[in-house]
Amino acid sequence: MKEKTILERDIDKFCEVYPSFKYFKNFNKKFCYLIGDLDVCDLKGNYYQTFKIKIYLNKDEYPYSIPKIQEITKNIKRIDDNHIDDDGYCCLDIEHILEKDSRRGIKLIDFYRNKIYPFFTNYIFKKETGTYANGEYAHFFDGVVEYYIEELGIDNLNIITTIIYSVASNTIPSRNELCLCGSDLKIKQCHLRKIESLKSLSKNRLVSDLINFEKTATTNFSKYIISKFNKQTL
Repeated sequence: MKEKTILERDIDKFCEVYPSFKYFKNFNKKFCYLIGDLDVCDLKGNYYQTFKIKIYLNKDEYPYSIPKIQEITKNIKRIDDNHIDDDGYCCLDIEHILEKDSRRGIKLIDFYRNKIYPFFTNYIFKKETGTYANGEYAHFFDGVVEYYIEELGIDNLNIITTIIYSVASNTIPSRNELCLCGSDLKIKQCHLRKIESLKSLSKNRLVSDLINFEKTATTNFSKYIISKFNKQTL
């Protein structure tokens, strides 16, 4: 008998814990999915609402891929403020954080508990109070800017752009050189760990962010890095 894959074993465990979900192996060549009911309680612990959702999983790349979540009951209004698109696909977190998580490996049960279920409870919290319990990132590229500011602890867009370029081009200063933030400290005593954390983002994402940052920053690294990146991918 053929041994089950990591994905199949994790789906079995998930369905044991959440028996309302059913597994469909062949959505298409790339994805399988689970469909089931997600019950949410209100702030007092009383049953509030049920959402029927689909969880799409990449059959070949699991657990090193980002699951896609679709709310199919249409209980959530399809507007940007609710972090859901017209087809019901949910924005569970900023893509940069999800991408970092996927590099480490995203396990289905953990993802459900830490990302999927909180998305729907947070929606209920906002519906009742007007704000999200743990705050939220701004929409579109403004949210990306917020991410880098929080991740690096730097709010100067020119410096952030310089750091993104250094990571994308593999030119991060050596440990005993001055930090890119402009302080008088060696980088190992300053922002090295935070800068190196950006290495877990893909080159494509870093280049895309660099281009968008330079629409407001005064640096001009993107022309060089795009040229260099294109040569590497030929």
